[in-house]
Amino acid sequence: MKAALIGLGAIGTIIAADLAKNDFPLYVVCKHQETLDLVKKRGLKVTGVDGEYIVKENLFPVLTIEDLPEELDLIFMVTKLTELEDAFKRIKVKLSNDFSLVTMTNGVIEERLSGLITKSQLMGCVVSFGATKSGHAESIKTSSGEMVIGRMDGKKQEFDDKLIELLSNTVPTTWSEKIINEKFTKLLINLAVTSFGVISGMKLGEMLARKKTRIAFLTVITEGVTVAKRKGIQLQKMNNLNMEFLVLTRKELNGLSIKHILKQTIVKIVGRKYKDLRSSSLQSIESGRKTELDFINGYLIAEGEKYGVETRLNSYVLEEIHKIEEGKKKPSLKGLEELEQKTMEIWDLR
Repeated sequence: MKAALIGLGAIGTIIAADLAKNDFPLYVVCKHQETLDLVKKRGLKVTGVDGEYIVKENLFPVLTIEDLPEELDLIFMVTKLTELEDAFKRIKVKLSNDFSLVTMTNGVIEERLSGLITKSQLMGCVVSFGATKSGHAESIKTSSGEMVIGRMDGKKQEFDDKLIELLSNTVPTTWSEKIINEKFTKLLINLAVTSFGVISGMKLGEMLARKKTRIAFLTVITEGVTVAKRKGIQLQKMNNLNMEFLVLTRKELNGLSIKHILKQTIVKIVGRKYKDLRSSSLQSIESGRKTELDFINGYLIAEGEKYGVETRLNSYVLEEIHKIEEGKKKPSLKGLEELEQKTMEIWDLR
């Protein structure tokens, strides 16, 4: 079997290192010459909750997609959502007849790719461990978690048990017959985690220590859950989080509510568990690149319009992100305070 991984960012570096460490040969697309030289000389470096290790064996680094060999059987796509469709078009000529392509991204890009690839060959993967890129070919695993994979046609193939076993060398990995349900559930988490990090410039723990930010967090999730219900998505528990339970109501916010206190506590615990998580989109801004949030908050807004659901806070968040991308604003505490104020206005709170 010939396998390749495209996207040596925070998550991709850890997955590639863990697969190679467990004797799985893997081509890796480095994209930058400095990364290529470092992988050849030193290998991939991982630090964090699982300790520190460097992996060089079983890795076959190349500079670009075009440098990959032909007849690839398995492809892990861990690119930014802004680059994924272009990467797929470029790799098509490298694929074997019986290939499997695994998208290990945020968002629900699989819905768009389904028009370009047979559903039986397209696999979605939800990644819920935390990671931060700390340099070329180097990543920090900031928290433990899990992965869930599944084919878009819902049918498990003979190879898939082996793939689950391989990926479980990174974190526990399970199978889902309806992977879109899992992907949409993860989307709800990213609506706040990724975007708020860009607006504030803060780590997750700093943001969720603030009560009004937690209300904003719950508000974007509430809008997302409403869209999911209209769309017919069956939301799943993820890292023990029940998205439907986290839905806010005006009644809870206007009075002393045990339910609201419990929801605040749950979000506060999330902030503590993933306190060192930095938004991957914040890292994009710091590198002078656009974020993925048109594919996350923007996707939810479009689906809301399609199904007749208001997404007022998500719309505000995306507008603020665009201002930051255009250089009109910078990530800041002030930006987070303005987000909190907008949330209070939406709920008509003072």
